[in-house]
Amino acid sequence: MTATARLAALSACIIVSAAGQSPEISQYASDLREADALLSEGDFEGVVETLQHWPERLPDRPEALHFLGLAHYRLRNFSEAAQHLAAALEREEPESAPWKQTVEILGAAYFFEGRWQEAEPLLERASSWKPHDSELLYTLAMTYVRSGRENQARVPFSKVFQVDPASPQAFALTAELLLQENRLNDAEALLLKARELQADLPGVNYALGVIELRRGDYAKASALLQEDLARNAQHADGWHSMGEALLGLGKQAESVEALKRAVWLAPREFGSYILLAKIYIDQGLMELAEDTVRRAIDVRPHSYEAHFLQSRIYYKTGQADRAREHLGIAEELRRSGNRPLP
Repeated sequence: MTATARLAALSACIIVSAAGQSPEISQYASDLREADALLSEGDFEGVVETLQHWPERLPDRPEALHFLGLAHYRLRNFSEAAQHLAAALEREEPESAPWKQTVEILGAAYFFEGRWQEAEPLLERASSWKPHDSELLYTLAMTYVRSGRENQARVPFSKVFQVDPASPQAFALTAELLLQENRLNDAEALLLKARELQADLPGVNYALGVIELRRGDYAKASALLQEDLARNAQHADGWHSMGEALLGLGKQAESVEALKRAVWLAPREFGSYILLAKIYIDQGLMELAEDTVRRAIDVRPHSYEAHFLQSRIYYKTGQADRAREHLGIAEELRRSGNRPLP
């Protein structure tokens, strides 16, 4: 049953129970109907305005608390959402549809608040009745990662990608989560375990190379990335990372060759264009730098970095008007947070 259907059923239940009841309960049922309609329309502030006085007037009823929790969640007021949903959970019938929804959304609210220990049991419970919900499983895996139980994250994350939790793929996939969190040592341990289980597992040397790149050990990074590219020459990200490693080793010419391979394989690889352009500027190859940044702007027209870099190039080549034009665009994008300009 969808969230909207469950809420409609919840409202219907209140309306039925209101028959023959006091005027206050009748008004409560009417406000719940209105809140249900507002929620369906996406008017979450309207839901809050309609129901905010009811928890105090009818403190034993869970329905308004439930609606308020969902509305605050959609408004990204996670603290308010958690407060209302926790109160609703205490009052709802265990295993009912509203109770199950409360468990799931309360777990997510705790997650977004960084309350990992409180989120874990709720998300675990919700995943038991929604075992194929990838969004829920990913959130549970990230909760484990952020609470320091990275090995436990393998189980839900392996379900997302439909692999055996004990397989080398599961270890490598979980390492990717840890890399996103910049947990380099933990990610490395899982990758080495994956390689121990399967020496030729694709992507492991690349990920280990990225770890060494972030540590600043460019020699180790380039060696690992070379092993990855020997097996997977079409790996655009591998060529980009190799370009970074070679640049770190002071090998500009070789870095350029690696980065060119990256954009040939992935013509919309923005980062490779930017890094190439910076090398060309350093080498004094302004025409190449200008053309390369132009391609980056084609890929990402609302990039502050690209327009600012282009303005530098035009200033260096004596094209003041064009330099001011791109600097103006860059400043507008910086003020707007890189959002598209009107």
